[in-house]
Amino acid sequence: MAVDSIPPCLVEVYSKPGCSLCAETLAVVEAVRARVPFQLLERDVRQDAELARRWRYDIPVVCIDGEVAFRGRLKPEALEARLREAASSPARERGETAPPSQKRHSDDPG
Repeated sequence: MAVDSIPPCLVEVYSKPGCSLCAETLAVVEAVRARVPFQLLERDVRQDAELARRWRYDIPVVCIDGEVAFRGRLKPEALEARLREAASSPARERGETAPPSQKRHSDDPG
């Protein structure tokens, strides 16, 4: 599969308004996004009881392609490295990435 046909990574940021650390993380995500293309989905944990239960003590949480990558403070270099690693993974190149609704987060029970 050609690299051009591999869809960009999906980055999900679980946060809530009024959280200064969340705002800082979103700024880092946007700065990295200017250099490394990816899809971004911001999720307000207050909008869903399950999200609030799962992430209330961990926000901000950054997931890449449905897998938890970071919790709390985020450094741009770390995010960029994880994105480049995810984008070049053999599974991604084979098209074996599932939408986030079909993947379990690595810390989910079960």
